[in-house]
Amino acid sequence: MTVTVGFIGLGNMGNPMAGNVLKNGFTLTVFDKNRVAMQNLVAAGAVAAASARQVVDKAEIVLTCLPGSPEVEELYLGAQGLIECTRPGNVLVDMSSVLPSTPRKLESLAKARGVEFLEAPVSGGVTGARAATLAIMTGGDEVVLERVRPILRTIGPNIYRVGPAGAGNTVKAINNMMSSVNSLTMMEGLIVGLKAGLDLETMHAVIKDSSGNSNALARVHRALIPRNFEPGFKVQLMNKDLDTFHSIARELHVPVSFANIAQRYQQAALAAGLGEQDTSVIFTLIERLAGITRDQG
Repeated sequence: MTVTVGFIGLGNMGNPMAGNVLKNGFTLTVFDKNRVAMQNLVAAGAVAAASARQVVDKAEIVLTCLPGSPEVEELYLGAQGLIECTRPGNVLVDMSSVLPSTPRKLESLAKARGVEFLEAPVSGGVTGARAATLAIMTGGDEVVLERVRPILRTIGPNIYRVGPAGAGNTVKAINNMMSSVNSLTMMEGLIVGLKAGLDLETMHAVIKDSSGNSNALARVHRALIPRNFEPGFKVQLMNKDLDTFHSIARELHVPVSFANIAQRYQQAALAAGLGEQDTSVIFTLIERLAGITRDQG
């Protein structure tokens, strides 16, 4: 029997993830409040739903991908929410980046109704979503993970069960904090080099073959040299994930320093009206602080 799948939330990440589920032969029903976001998937063979309720009526396993905890809790817990409307025995998988308290709450309420729930936030950005190379950090029952693993495998090959509900988003927040700090230190270093008269391409080549190399260096060719700051991961979303990280650290009484500095840059970008652009756009803020004009860079 073919497993029927639903996907709710077709933004920058959700749309290509849903597309990869569809490409792998699953019967897919999709919904997004922005109906334009469904068009490419419908053209590829997905069924457009008129509402989130219609998705859970049609699908045995439903994936959701939304901006944050408020949106997820409204979808799952609001009037005619997913937990209330999903048939007992079916599975809800939330792939959003949220506070760990959200999946804990959702799992408990879902289980009370006989509905299975799994949190499964992802890492790898829009590039990874399109290429189906995302890392997936699941929290919840292992039996539920095994049931949905064939679907998750269409989204990314690296699927981890990191613990109970809430653990997945804890790891995700830690990862994004480290990614943000890493990228910002890379950008600060390169700005020092530019101010010293060094060539950006040359610095990239040297550092790539040296101990300073990291995933962050890929931004040089992807964003910094072409000045392409179209969102792979938006400033406002990184700021939200750093809020999550700080919330976790505060609850656990862990002092953190680098995350505070990283968030100051996100806040500066938000204040400059750059919240919808990729986090790499912070490079332009550091340039200005250093007194570097575009011609010098």
